[in-house]
Amino acid sequence: MTDTTATLTPTQQHALFDILTHHETYKEIEDFKYPGAIKAYGPPFQDNLKQSDAPILQTLLSKFILRLPGLRDVSPEFWKTRVADLIEELSQAELSESYDKGLLGVRKTLATAISALIEYPARGSLAGVPKRDKGAKKEYDVSNPEDVMGSWHDALQEATYGSFVDEMFAKAAETDDLSKHPSLVQAMHEFVVVNLASLMHYTLVLSPEGPTILRMISTVHSMLPYTIMRQTLKIGNVASMLSAMMKVILAKASLSTVTNWMGLTTGADEGMNLLQQIITQVLNWDKRELKKRADKIEKDKAGPPKQVLSEITSWITQRSRVEHEECRRQSREQRMSIVAIIMATSSQSIDELKDAQHAQALEYLTLQLGIRDRQEIVRVLCQRNPDHLTAGVRDGVDAYTPMIRYVHQAVNLSDTVWDFEQFLTDMLKMSKPSGPKGKEKPPSVEDYVDLLHRHQQSCHKFLHQVAKNGKEVVAWWKDYVHMAAAEFKEKPNGPDKAIVSAFGKLKASEQNDVKAELDVWSKYLDDLHSASATRIASIITRSGSTPFGPGAYLARWQHLLDTTIITPEKQRGPVRYGGSKSVKEESREGVNGDEADEFAQPKVAASQAARQLDAPEVDKTIGLLGAKFREIIAGG
Repeated sequence: MTDTTATLTPTQQHALFDILTHHETYKEIEDFKYPGAIKAYGPPFQDNLKQSDAPILQTLLSKFILRLPGLRDVSPEFWKTRVADLIEELSQAELSESYDKGLLGVRKTLATAISALIEYPARGSLAGVPKRDKGAKKEYDVSNPEDVMGSWHDALQEATYGSFVDEMFAKAAETDDLSKHPSLVQAMHEFVVVNLASLMHYTLVLSPEGPTILRMISTVHSMLPYTIMRQTLKIGNVASMLSAMMKVILAKASLSTVTNWMGLTTGADEGMNLLQQIITQVLNWDKRELKKRADKIEKDKAGPPKQVLSEITSWITQRSRVEHEECRRQSREQRMSIVAIIMATSSQSIDELKDAQHAQALEYLTLQLGIRDRQEIVRVLCQRNPDHLTAGVRDGVDAYTPMIRYVHQAVNLSDTVWDFEQFLTDMLKMSKPSGPKGKEKPPSVEDYVDLLHRHQQSCHKFLHQVAKNGKEVVAWWKDYVHMAAAEFKEKPNGPDKAIVSAFGKLKASEQNDVKAELDVWSKYLDDLHSASATRIASIITRSGSTPFGPGAYLARWQHLLDTTIITPEKQRGPVRYGGSKSVKEESREGVNGDEADEFAQPKVAASQAARQLDAPEVDKTIGLLGAKFREIIAGG
């Protein structure tokens, strides 16, 4: 007699694979905050490791990144020494946790964004794209939302199983005019533009860390020597051009540089090159602002007692990672804020703080953690000896020198830098709120769509010149795209099939519990895609200013942020999450708390934030099948 409980419908199978890849991808990224994670990664960091502890990330790196033209020729030391050491040292630095800071920081925002994006190619490469009997349409209307939305899937199908790649390369060599490309390419291009604009808007406007990210971009933009770079790129001899450009970006000029080179000293600090100066100045600017706010709290006579602030500083700098994690555990279990736990575990006798003092103490902890983070990042990237960052950049340039030589002959790179400078200038200007004082409005998704439309010709021009004049480069990239596309062909024995088999081995009651979660998750996915389709139609038809853009990945990103555990707001109270109102308000204000920030969005933006559909709980599915799924994709 057949056990019907062990059968999953195609929709349930899709939901199961979706849940497990979503969870596993972020878990692997999150694990890199712990020392030793890179030592269990596998190639290219360790050649003889039988099983990776990060199978999804390792698969994507091996299939797509390590085969990139240029990067595939980088020296083994680039990965095994330079990159591995930098990752390990950053993890050993124990950069701050969102739980302690009481808000969602830049690292959490970027980590969750990366996870939400790469889980899509992860699913595609692990299970493959099913081949359809029906081919692409003959004509696509760029003004028709249904055509634009369908074009992406049709283009992916044609690239994987058809001749789309060869046709696109050939047409790019003929013209830089998008309107002369097939309508499928035009519609797919519009789909990419709308989704990229949506991601930019979400990151730079709606994200709590948007103003901080924009300010960092603005600072880097103002420090880059564009004029010198453009003049250097005009040098006809490639070797001379590269040498001059490397001197601009990487040269260090100090007495220690000379004495180390002469052998009079060994390992003396040689100072910083331009790249490291930019990193240091950007982070030091933030650090100064944080220090000002911390000093203000220290001088407040009605604020927390000095011994409280001293204990907070001591907890950050003198207690171990194990002690920090134990404090977080106690904070969650005892429903006490991290500050209250720090005080409770202190050797000093400290009276309970007033609510206002506690709020200031929590802010002080946030500020001191931010200061330390920036100090540690500068130490690892800019003050390390030997200097892995500079050596790594040199390794990369050496590997890409053949490609740079051909591209330099095919394209006016000086004009390309000019185009990039103009794009960034326009983006930064447009990203500021506009309107009369007190009635400022944040930029909309449509504004970012228009930004990309204004500058897309620069990209088309560059690609056309390379395709037309750089035959060698085109051949390398065409081979790579064919290889990458082949990785998305349907896999009859993929992990999505294996995990269904693992589901069949669960107890009947467990299967029923998982099925219930899969059904709810399937409906959630349908609702997400329906809502995304509505928003993309609104943008294409310009039916009104869209508060946030399309893309189911935005909901996945928001879900990861919303489920981030955050310390209680009061000395005693429930644990909060990234989606809690108080956390969103604190995160929106930002760790810098500068209301005069030119990029700070109006308060109304917080209420317009992309409130996606709430993701259902799938704890039982992850608990029963998560570990098995990792074992399957790791080859166990």
